[in-house]
Amino acid sequence: MQEIFQANLKALNEADLMVAMLDGSQVDDGTAWEVGFFFSQGKKVLGLRTDLRRAGEMEGARVNLMIECSCHSISESLEELLDRMQRLIY
Repeated sequence: MQEIFQANLKALNEADLMVAMLDGSQVDDGTAWEVGFFFSQGKKVLGLRTDLRRAGEMEGARVNLMIECSCHSISESLEELLDRMQRLIY
């Protein structure tokens, strides 16, 4: 278990950009941890939420407030995600 955690931590430290899958009735707890860790390093997180269910606490929120505010953007489709990613990279 510790080996997997350390490998994931190494990958997060080496990455410059994260794409986080945010589908589900709630964001996966491991994904939520990774988003917060990545955000705390000043790196950009691009969220993808294709799930139509509302998952946030406030009106109009798509996911938990802390996740939503940690994401540079949250896309509703792969096409939108790719467009936002290209704008960041180029």
